[in-house]
Amino acid sequence: MMEKLNFETIKKYQSFATIEEMDKAVRGFLYEHKSALSEGTIAVLKVIWRHSAKVIGVSFASNDYLADEANVSRRTVIRAVNTLVEKGLIKRISTARMNGKQGANILVIQPYTEIDTLKNKMSPHDDTPSVTANKTENKQSSLCENKINTKRINDEPTLEQLDTSFLPESVSKEFVEAARPFFNVQDIYELWRRVEIVYEKMQLKKDLDDVMDTVVQAFKETVFAKKLGRIKSTFRGYFYRILYAKLIVEKRREIKPLLFDFLNN
Repeated sequence: MMEKLNFETIKKYQSFATIEEMDKAVRGFLYEHKSALSEGTIAVLKVIWRHSAKVIGVSFASNDYLADEANVSRRTVIRAVNTLVEKGLIKRISTARMNGKQGANILVIQPYTEIDTLKNKMSPHDDTPSVTANKTENKQSSLCENKINTKRINDEPTLEQLDTSFLPESVSKEFVEAARPFFNVQDIYELWRRVEIVYEKMQLKKDLDDVMDTVVQAFKETVFAKKLGRIKSTFRGYFYRILYAKLIVEKRREIKPLLFDFLNN
């Protein structure tokens, strides 16, 4: 029998006492499995992870929401969740709406060996026969290099910690300046991809730089709508729709003279 999708049901599946505990568990999982996961699966996991802060460890985001936020297809979301379930990080709970129809799945992040434990885990050293001086020097040199490489990896900033100077040059500086107070570098890039998609669909004669005022205005209107609580879906989806509506006006302005010439001829 499926669970009813309500806050009481969601609350009872809380799997961690603190967000820090959840973060360590997810990072531990990624530490062990990241190399075997697809980019799409990792992107979906990050959205589930972010969405599991209100009731710690529990997400009730729909597949459509996950797809939009992770910038992947709905099919990729389904495959990603299946992978995370198979590997033991996620437990999936089917739910029913008040009308009896199937609701969104509850996705529960499971406790996992914390990343600190995995990093500190060291295998015992077996006694080995003595080696020549040259082999000893080479081994010590190799160990030293490994320590340096490990330190470099651990010291690297995460994607969320990068500043906007790391963004590709193709991202408009004007758009970055407008978005920077509200979003990190990854989110800015994902929003910019929406701009490029809409612009390509419109096939405007104008360069993208020539309609940048319109792009920035669409972003500002989306922020305003967010502040007023008018966005019921996602910020990216709302921004896409606002920008599409504005650029289609630009497209009509471009084709209007052509239509006028056609009628006169």
